[in-house]
Amino acid sequence: MTAGSAVLLIDPKFAHNVGGALRACAVFGAETLAWTPQRVAPRGEWPKGQRLPREERIAAYRRVQIANPERTDAIGMFARAGFHPVAVELRSHAESLPQFVHPARAVYVFGPEDGSLSRGELAACYRFVCIPTTGCMNLAAAINVVLYDRVAKQQASAAA
Repeated sequence: MTAGSAVLLIDPKFAHNVGGALRACAVFGAETLAWTPQRVAPRGEWPKGQRLPREERIAAYRRVQIANPERTDAIGMFARAGFHPVAVELRSHAESLPQFVHPARAVYVFGPEDGSLSRGELAACYRFVCIPTTGCMNLAAAINVVLYDRVAKQQASAAA
């Protein structure tokens, strides 16, 4: 499992992608999922009984801590908690995921589905990683790929 990992979504556009991110965190053992609440409301503000799409189908989501930091301090909140911010973004100098060595405690920072991380957010990240694809991936799918890669590399390292 991905001990020592967290996922931070900056300004996600769709609740179904946040639900997919929560499922990915649950099945791959990430300890925290956070999203800035500008477009997808914080969990505590949903009408009674409302859930993220597909959340109710897997009990493991209950092990994942949920946070809704303000965008201006989202990355700093994780850095102060000892996480190494890693931007998952198409950048010319980003490391390719197959060669990427994951930090022991990483928060994977994903920008919005319809945009990118700001200059300040990029500056707050220690490293940059990209998934080598021929086109854009769905946000939730990208989270699954990154967390799976982390688990696979941890298991390979433990077996060596």
